[in-house]
Amino acid sequence: MKYMHHFKLAAVSLLVSGICGASELHFLTPLSPTKIESPAQANDYLSQEFSRQHQLAYERRGVFGHYYSFYPLIDGHPIFSLVDALAVNRAGMPFRYYQASVASLLSLTWPDSELAPEPSAIALAIGIEADNFDIQDLSKGWWLTEESGIDPVWQVQVKQLEPEATFSFYIDLDHKQFLGKERTVEAYLPDFTPGDLLTGKSLKALVFDPDPKTKLMDESLEQQALTETLPHAAYSRVELQDLQAVEAGFMLSGPYVKVVDLTEPVNPSPLLTGDIEWRRHDDEFVQVMAYYHLDKAQRHLQSLGYQGASQIFYSPIEVDARGGTKDQSAYSFLENRILLGVGGVPDGEDADVIWHEFGHGLLHFINNSDKGGDSGAIGEGFSDFYAGVHSFRDPQGQIFEPNVMFNWDARFGNRKPRTLNDQSAKYNPNYNYPAHQWVKDTLGDQLWSTPLFQGMRRAFDSHGEQAIDDFERLVIEGMYGMGAGVRMDQLALSTLDMAARMYPAKDYADILQQQFDKHGLILDPIELVISSVVKQQTGSVPLNLSLQNLAVAKLEDISFSFSDLPQGVEVSGEMTPITELLAGDTRAIDAEFTLALGDNLSCGEKITLPVDVHYTSDIAAINHSRLTLAVTIGEGIHQTATGIGGDLLDAIANDIGLTKEMGVNNFYLDFSQPDLTVNQDITLSLHIEHPQLDQLSIKLISPSGQQVDIWDRDYYPRTSFDYSLPNSVVDIDWSAVIDDSLTGEWQLQIIDHDAGNKGKLLSWGLSQVSEYICNQPDVSPQPDKTIDEKPSSSGGSLGWTLWMLCFAYITRQYGKMEN
Repeated sequence: MKYMHHFKLAAVSLLVSGICGASELHFLTPLSPTKIESPAQANDYLSQEFSRQHQLAYERRGVFGHYYSFYPLIDGHPIFSLVDALAVNRAGMPFRYYQASVASLLSLTWPDSELAPEPSAIALAIGIEADNFDIQDLSKGWWLTEESGIDPVWQVQVKQLEPEATFSFYIDLDHKQFLGKERTVEAYLPDFTPGDLLTGKSLKALVFDPDPKTKLMDESLEQQALTETLPHAAYSRVELQDLQAVEAGFMLSGPYVKVVDLTEPVNPSPLLTGDIEWRRHDDEFVQVMAYYHLDKAQRHLQSLGYQGASQIFYSPIEVDARGGTKDQSAYSFLENRILLGVGGVPDGEDADVIWHEFGHGLLHFINNSDKGGDSGAIGEGFSDFYAGVHSFRDPQGQIFEPNVMFNWDARFGNRKPRTLNDQSAKYNPNYNYPAHQWVKDTLGDQLWSTPLFQGMRRAFDSHGEQAIDDFERLVIEGMYGMGAGVRMDQLALSTLDMAARMYPAKDYADILQQQFDKHGLILDPIELVISSVVKQQTGSVPLNLSLQNLAVAKLEDISFSFSDLPQGVEVSGEMTPITELLAGDTRAIDAEFTLALGDNLSCGEKITLPVDVHYTSDIAAINHSRLTLAVTIGEGIHQTATGIGGDLLDAIANDIGLTKEMGVNNFYLDFSQPDLTVNQDITLSLHIEHPQLDQLSIKLISPSGQQVDIWDRDYYPRTSFDYSLPNSVVDIDWSAVIDDSLTGEWQLQIIDHDAGNKGKLLSWGLSQVSEYICNQPDVSPQPDKTIDEKPSSSGGSLGWTLWMLCFAYITRQYGKMEN
């Protein structure tokens, strides 16, 4: 179909630049004067603000605000995979909105085809037998995927009969395949109450809470604990509340959790006839653990205020506590159910695992659109935080391994424990952070959990037990009113803003800002660029600077100053504060500062000028940036050589899909300039197109045979890799070739390790500064002027020789995408 190509091309350009990641988060300070009391009013507000139409997707109420999420419309039909969201406080005043960046898609029109899919075609596309579902609704709309772009689709809401569940499938106009699938969750149930399930029936049982190592505070527990009988002190006697009564006793089923048997190994929910003494070697023990901790997690949410109109979850979570033989657990968004693995130590024995999986469900309920961007790592990090806080509530958990996740299951299983105190984790906005993905030596899960958990601990040290509840509440509330493609830096700002709004009399916002800053999660909203630097080695030159507002809202009262300058460098001058700089605007600041260079500097020397920038912003806590202006003395003379690219050989797989032969690709270039040696200014330009960069390793081999590792199957979130390296995306250790000969033939080797994806090297090249040229200031004596002299046309002494301007740039706390 020709029209399909049009739609896909229209969206691909957005996807390459990160359509979801380009979504914007706006804070309204002061609050908008428009009062919002209904979805219709929220719709009108956003439609006027964004100049586009919407359809309600869902709404949620938290303890601080009411949050409305809407699908943007294209040609009158909703984009089911994205939302715009508006947050209002309990008084109905808007304080934040989240805007999906889809403006360039809004001119698309629905194709001429109006033929709705038949039930038989739907059954074939979704893979469910035709007699096992009923069609609830059929409507037109759009679906956005990274694989195919934007597609017109039919949304088919079906009620699956066995097992019972309601789903939304998105089927292409050919009726042959579904492009997406979501569990249908009620838009909003303001009067929801599980009262009919509150039976008041309870029994006593033994559980681990949080786990045996913490309970016994015994670091000596080793592998033998899997077979030996643990002492009674390892267990806690608890109450299983609101159990469902059946004819012969009670079932592990209640208002918030239902224990079921969904998959192998077979382990039906047990019948309870009285208080029970099951322990870890009994199959039923993990079922009791699952019921108790999930029930406790939901009741804890209610104690934080998430009840009544703010209830999280509209139905019990189903859990199979023996839900697979692998050492792996999962929460299913589609079925609202949890599977706990029994490989190694059964996951159901570790409360951290159960609370972690519950955290996934909590986040997905809050934000039905949590996909794309950094949502994978955010989900894992938040769930680790939520589980870690539960363990920290136990006084022993505050002492024994408080920063260790899964310290029962992972200690004895096949997984490495995650930490809630990864101080080396740094955010890099060049990347998206999926779940469990290492990005430049940073595990995204720990990057998000660490500042939250360590912030909670700092607050606990200052404010005591109440701070634990407060921190949980503000972290949860900060996740409301977001959408698809949310980034960590956006959610950090939302969380910081919520801390200031919910607890203005406490220092939670200051604590969080300190924690987020440690990990680079508060991105500077301002950029300072030097547009002219003299080539001269000594003397004084004017600094011509420019400021750009990188934020999505205006900055006010902007000023900056230089401090902690390197030896032999002085900056004099004072700027007039900038009253207002609108979002995206740039302001030139010419000749208000002068750079004085001492005679101790050498030509080609790189110096850094620390700059303190002050301003006011939408978030009161964000009012200062510490930037570093990087300047090179002199003009660099570059020597370059360009290589020829080509198609990349794919790896070859055997009959069972394993790689039997790697795709080895060699490319060459000749550096013909004689008598050059490699120095620290060497750069490699590389432009590769490949569906999965983590299938490739790349090496650069010098004329003498020395090897430099460039890339080793690292994660990269896009298919186009176009950079001058090294930079914030790729660090290169050039030490193996420094002082080696630059002259001769260089080899670029690209190896494809996995079959199935073909790519292309579009271009590559090497460049190096061979020397720097600096002018000395003109200090020749000038003739004295007398009263008899006639004015010259030049107006007096030149003072200094003319110079050429050289390029310098800001080295910020984070890198920028170059493509």
